[in-house]
Amino acid sequence: MKRLLLPSAVLLSLSAPASHARGLQQVAVGARVGSLGIGADVSVPVYDRIAVRGAAGLLGFDLDRTGRFGLDPDRTARLTLPTALYTLGADVRLGDLHVGAGVLFRSGDPAYRVTLDPGANIVIGRSTYKETEVKTLTTTLSSGAVAPYVALGFGSHLSPGFSFAADIGVALPVGVELTMAATGDETLIGSSSFRTNLALKETQTNDDAGGFVNYWPIVSVGLRYGLRLGGRRH
Repeated sequence: MKRLLLPSAVLLSLSAPASHARGLQQVAVGARVGSLGIGADVSVPVYDRIAVRGAAGLLGFDLDRTGRFGLDPDRTARLTLPTALYTLGADVRLGDLHVGAGVLFRSGDPAYRVTLDPGANIVIGRSTYKETEVKTLTTTLSSGAVAPYVALGFGSHLSPGFSFAADIGVALPVGVELTMAATGDETLIGSSSFRTNLALKETQTNDDAGGFVNYWPIVSVGLRYGLRLGGRRH
């Protein structure tokens, strides 16, 4: 709730002075779907070509990744995504295009969990473990809750009536860290040899991921409706 109140408060504080001075009495509301979830956004013009924009999207669901990326058939895998994503920023109109920048607020970290079936084995570091020893292996991509973003979009926030909208861009998380955790036999999981192998697996996974972990893609499409709440003041 606090994250929803913060963007709303900033939007009001930024838009009110300009609306009073220039008499801009309009707002654009939209619905969108994409990598920032399913949600809505609100745009308030503050100058002729500039609009302040806030958005919220629901993303919290699990994806079944069993059988993907060469995963062995004797295990299951699920990717858990953050519950919600919020953005707050400003867009500059360039004809039918707009360029935007701001900050992205994320409610949680994505996590990838592999669960072994009975009788399965898993290689971690330099050792192979049975399902009775290691039940699950979870990889979490953690970072700060706030990340700057830049985006290029199609569709004006300042036009009345319905219009199509699309955005593509990237957020740059701060303090990105890929970590691993396992469940299973507590004695084994707590041993120094297992912790060494798990640390080696983390290093290998980080090396394989490369710089891709430092970016959160922004891709969304939707519809927007511009409302004119009143005429210009003189």
